[in-house]
Amino acid sequence: MISVVGQYNVLERLGGGALGDVFRARDTRAGRTVALMAAPPELIASPSRRARFLEDARKASHLNHPNIAMLFNIVEQDGGCYLAYEFAAGPSLRDEMAGGALEVRSALHLATHIADALSEGHARGVVHGDVRPDTIVVTPKGSVKVLNFGMTVWTMGGVARAKAATAPDSMHRDEALVAGYVAPEQARGLPVDPAGDLFALGVVLYEMVTGRAPFAASTPSETIKRVLDERPVRPSIVNPDLPAEVDVIVMKLLAKDPQARYPTAVAVAADIRRISLVVDAKMDEAPRTEPGPRANAGTGLFIWLVVFVLLAVAAAMWFFLPS
Repeated sequence: MISVVGQYNVLERLGGGALGDVFRARDTRAGRTVALMAAPPELIASPSRRARFLEDARKASHLNHPNIAMLFNIVEQDGGCYLAYEFAAGPSLRDEMAGGALEVRSALHLATHIADALSEGHARGVVHGDVRPDTIVVTPKGSVKVLNFGMTVWTMGGVARAKAATAPDSMHRDEALVAGYVAPEQARGLPVDPAGDLFALGVVLYEMVTGRAPFAASTPSETIKRVLDERPVRPSIVNPDLPAEVDVIVMKLLAKDPQARYPTAVAVAADIRRISLVVDAKMDEAPRTEPGPRANAGTGLFIWLVVFVLLAVAAAMWFFLPS
């Protein structure tokens, strides 16, 4: 294992990531921990691919937002390329859900942060390209960090999206997980754009509030067919405890026609915040549980006990006081 990359002392290998091997490293200049990603040699083998990789990394490094795992630095050393990312501690959103729905207010809170991250990227002309629970980290403070922003064309998710438009059944098991987040227009071969990111956000929000993927099927090709042709049931039908206001946001994000979706991620974030206030008000107005028969019986017994004590005291005073 390499021990030093530029200004970074490599501490340990964390595993294989979307952009190659990932190491925990210490930035000797800034005094912080980073996630150091080593691009696989075959990824940047040709001069043209290397140049494009570095250009995409430079664009991504301009993103600075609390909900985006920031790309701090790009290091070229001994023929290799290394990306020093903000170290995002916490489970992935996939692990946070653990196959079930999140509490609605928590889901809306996280969705707002994801939309905010997309707003920052899109405003700077950078598309994420692979929004799904596996590329989102939930921090210990309950916020999110969106990973690999602007670099997903180089990741497994980016490769899988390309296959989804041409040969979905050639996807291997990990790639097949991507199929349900591919927007209809990308499934027809068009490039990923901001509208495609918003569709993927709609899928993620649907999963968060229902615990179910809206287009999941037994094979990638069947999943893609559902993305193209089927309208999923409203989230509130899957989860009857879900306020109907959430349906409006989710179904608009999942519109087949990109023009029918929200115009921007900023508009999505604003709508989620507005509906979050409605949801909070409804949940705060929920009727409180009245005391049951046992509670009422206990109250009555206490009253009779007080009366008995007072009578006993009065009797004792009458008996002992002189006539």
